[in-house]
Amino acid sequence: MQRQLHEYHPLIGYRFIPHLTARVAHESGGYLVQTNEIGFRCEHPAAPRKTPDTFRILLFGDSMTAGDGVSNHKRFGDVLEKRLEGSEVLNFGLSGSGTDQQFLIFREFARELEYDLLLICPFVENIRRVISRYRLATTREDERAAYIAKPYFELERGSLRLRHVPVPKGLFSEYDLPPDAHQHVDNGGPSPALRKVLNTSLKPFKHLVHGMGYGDLQHYDRPDEPAWLLLKALLRQWLSENGERPAVICPIPLYAHIEQTASPESYLRRFGELAEPGCGVVVCDPLPRFWALTPEERWRCRFPQDIHFSPFGHAVMADALQPCIEQFLSKGCA
Repeated sequence: MQRQLHEYHPLIGYRFIPHLTARVAHESGGYLVQTNEIGFRCEHPAAPRKTPDTFRILLFGDSMTAGDGVSNHKRFGDVLEKRLEGSEVLNFGLSGSGTDQQFLIFREFARELEYDLLLICPFVENIRRVISRYRLATTREDERAAYIAKPYFELERGSLRLRHVPVPKGLFSEYDLPPDAHQHVDNGGPSPALRKVLNTSLKPFKHLVHGMGYGDLQHYDRPDEPAWLLLKALLRQWLSENGERPAVICPIPLYAHIEQTASPESYLRRFGELAEPGCGVVVCDPLPRFWALTPEERWRCRFPQDIHFSPFGHAVMADALQPCIEQFLSKGCA
């Protein structure tokens, strides 16, 4: 999280600074971030009422959806809007957030809006964020880790209980954290030390390490895994609060899944549990569209160093989502 782009929020933890226009340095040469009046990277104001004859889509996710690395108009949500005549996409993506925070964004900023379809895009690796209470925010000059607090839910007797609100402010060193918090810290992956090596001296061989099993998403292995049970409960509660409107859940794969060095079987099976076609809940798997590409084209879907989608990757994501959404447009849901 780049602090100059964000501000504290007591319920979510942070959000983009409202009415912001800023250029962010990046290996691509830099990209432009523009936010609306409620603090999200969206080209539209969050007007309570939509324009007549407009099919309004509410889009939620983390940095893959918010569009780290690309300017607003190159993101898959914006690309979809241009392709789908009569549509309007309100992007509520928030970099660094978990699905729990995205659900709270819906409750706080979006639930009362007039809209036609809910589009949730969980980045599959971020299931670990749902079970965390603090997450790695930055590394200080002296190489000590610094953490930020986040809201979180606990599943108690089948009911969701919200904790850590208002969210504690500021940066925390590992010595500042409460004694019971260390087991609930998201360090950016299952092995921070290995991840650091992969991102530095072993970066040219990163895809090979993934092929040997690094990055396996064990929380999806069984239907009774606690992290999955919590994530599933969050998503089902979200779908319940969505009412009778249709919803599309699109799990965004790791680049190891796109490049076929890791198997997506376990997470696809888990997310498949949420599909309810008769109730208008569709789970859209974008991998077939990525796999239809040549190996060289798949490499173009992300940046050479940054794993976020490149403009080409965003266009492929839009290709995958477009038929899922068009089925609702064709039914005259607007």
